[in-house]
Amino acid sequence: MFVKQLTIFVENKFGRVADILETLGSNHVDIKALSIADTTDYGLMRMIVSDPAKAKELLVEAGVTVKITDAIAVPLDHTPGGLSKIIALLKTEGISVRYLYAFVGGKENGACVVMKTDKPEDTVTVLSQNGIKPLSSAF
Repeated sequence: MFVKQLTIFVENKFGRVADILETLGSNHVDIKALSIADTTDYGLMRMIVSDPAKAKELLVEAGVTVKITDAIAVPLDHTPGGLSKIIALLKTEGISVRYLYAFVGGKENGACVVMKTDKPEDTVTVLSQNGIKPLSSAF
């Protein structure tokens, strides 16, 4: 029903993202999805990886602030309006999306959206009742 997501606080310093990615890659942690948002002083990196516990341990050892959170990952048709239908359904049910990121190439070459809402349990219920099955593990 939920996937484990790393939320990483990244200082806005030259090479910091490269260092994080190198740490994960050199230790055989596969990144499945990634999003980075920044402010003046820091960035917020969210990612779905093949082994969240191992990734967290490696990054903490490297001095990075990281936590594991639950997120909702939903496969969707890679067609115009595919995401809009899901977001409209949540809107109808009074569920707010706090953030999301999407990518192409999920299961069976479709698309996937990873999201956090203000009502995660309700989100999963509403999606499931409408024939949309959230993923329960990394894609």
